[in-house]
Amino acid sequence: STDPNRVISTLNSAYDQNNISSLTIPNSVTTIGNSAFYGNENLTTLIFEEGSNLTTIGSSAFSGCSSLTSIEIPNSVTSIGNYAFYKCTSLTIYCEASSKPSGWNSNWNSTNCPVVWGYKK
Repeated sequence: STDPNRVISTLNSAYDQNNISSLTIPNSVTTIGNSAFYGNENLTTLIFEEGSNLTTIGSSAFSGCSSLTSIEIPNSVTSIGNYAFYKCTSLTIYCEASSKPSGWNSNWNSTNCPVVWGYKK
């Protein structure tokens, strides 16, 4: 099994089948890979550790995470792939950015999850 606290720079589909409900992403992670949490219906809470160096959220990274209720996307994220939050039917997205950064795919929020721009912790 994968230790979610292991220091890694890219999260990938190793997390796919894990029945993780709550996860803190360490600030050593810079990339959440394509389909990293694809279809994980148990994931409810995802927290990025303070001082997050995250820059990239891959395509379909959270597709089908139907139990995920909130995610805070730090200012450091300059790239989000298409369908990143597809079918995240319970999700509200909190973005530190005041508007969509140019590097985010036009279909990054294809299911039209509610988005709070300019979010401050």
